[in-house]
Parts: sequence; structure tokens; C-alpha cells
Amino acid sequence: MSTFIKWKKLLFISILFLLSGCYTYKPLQESNNDFVVGQKYEIRIGNRSMERVLVNAVTDSTLVVSKGRTEQVVQKDMITEVKYRKVSTGNTVFGVVVGGLLAITLIGVLSWL
Repeated sequence: MSTFIKWKKLLFISILFLLSGCYTYKPLQESNNDFVVGQKYEIRIGNRSMERVLVNAVTDSTLVVSKGRTEQVVQKDMITEVKYRKVSTGNTVFGVVVGGLLAITLIGVLSWL
């Protein structure tokens, strides 16, 4: 196997680890159901599963959300659970540290071959 192919694989694996997700969804406070236009949320409507949506418009009683390319109007009183998307510092630090250690390990292993 050529050295170029080894480095190409190493670069690909390193990029995968360094681009790991650093966002998590945190529960929204019950007393503070203020939705922000342009913010991503995870919502549960009735007994359905959680859906990740982007809020496009907010009124007193409804939300206009988009899921993928589909836009729909949701009554606020139909929403049973809400989580908002927030940057997770712990996931970011963990991903960078593990990705860096893996990259160093792979470089060491490939240098022995």
C-alpha cells in the first residue's frame, strides 16, 4: 500500500473525529416557553416521537416550524415536551481530545509500517 493512500485514510479518519457533533438538546424550562425564530428545537407533539424542527415564526398560540423541507403550523398547547439546541462544551472538548489522540496514534502506527 502506498504512503499516499495511508495518509489519505489517516486524514479521512481524523476529519471524521474532529467534525463530530458538538450540539446537544437541553430541556426547556416549563415557565419559559419563549421560542426564538431561527432556533432549532426538539419537540414532542402529543404521544409522537421527538422531532427536530427549526422555528420560522411564532405567534401567541402557534409555531410555524420546518422539518427538512416541510413547513407546518403547530399549536403550542399540543406540544408536550420541548428541548432547545445548545452547544455542548463537554462534547466539543471530548471530541477534539479524542480526535487528536487518535490522529497522533494513527500517525505513529503508520510511521512504523
